[in-house]
Amino acid sequence: MIYENFSDEQWRYYLYIYYRQVEMLDGDVGRILDAVDDSGRARDTVIVLTADHGDGRGRHQHVQKWYPYEESVKVPMIVSCPGRIAENAADASHLVSGLDLMSTVCDYAGVAPPPDARGRSLRPLCEQQPTEWREFVASEHHVVGRMLRTPQYKYVRYRDDPVEQLFDMQADPWETKNLYDAPRFAGVVADHRKLLDAWEASLAPVAPTPEVGIPPRKRPAGAKKRPS
Repeated sequence: MIYENFSDEQWRYYLYIYYRQVEMLDGDVGRILDAVDDSGRARDTVIVLTADHGDGRGRHQHVQKWYPYEESVKVPMIVSCPGRIAENAADASHLVSGLDLMSTVCDYAGVAPPPDARGRSLRPLCEQQPTEWREFVASEHHVVGRMLRTPQYKYVRYRDDPVEQLFDMQADPWETKNLYDAPRFAGVVADHRKLLDAWEASLAPVAPTPEVGIPPRKRPAGAKKRPS
């Protein structure tokens, strides 16, 4: 959503609510950590804090998700395990995905991930061990939108839309300058387009739910019809 007509006061109130909710969540996380400590199993427990999407937080005059800007697709991820994972260490050089969570949990649990799991275990990164890593991550939005992120660039395209997007995330972290039609970035666009094509070709799409043949939902016994 775009809130072009929000006043400064409304934006301040929105941010107040947003950060108040973060504060409330922090309190609940603290209760979980206290319970783990009280159990005496803190050193045997891997705790992961993350989210499925970010929120606009007012950048680009957006609220909620629904777009490929960084404040929506980049989410927090904190992994903790005393004695195994270094505290207060931040990794800003590797591209990770929510798909990595299952493989990571399986790795720490000592079991093999499902054979079709697409994620990679984050354990080497969490434990600061050298490992070869991926060159990009990708996401989708609005069914027809695709975003591909490499260490320096973000490439975005929509089905049947001639306008593509390319942002230099190092020089333009706020994503204000679309470089896709600049001649000097033609090679960068072509490379990212090829990576995204290969990623899409590797997917195994789920067949859509058929819209016909679904029986109508029955009303509970004794329920009255709603007046038309």
